[in-house]
Amino acid sequence: MNDVSKGLLFVLGGIVFMLLSFILPLPTPLWAVVLSASIVLNCTGTVFLIRFNKSSDGKKDLG
Repeated sequence: MNDVSKGLLFVLGGIVFMLLSFILPLPTPLWAVVLSASIVLNCTGTVFLIRFNKSSDGKKDLG
């Protein structure tokens, strides 16, 4: 699994957790855990995507 796939998977997982925190009526501690997981997943996915972007900066063919 390359950096793009990992990055997109983590970002999409973070978006899912963020939407769950908005939709579900959760108690405050559980809401904080879900929102924290969303932030961590989104940041991790962004790091993978930036790493891929920097590694393929000089390459023209991404395929």
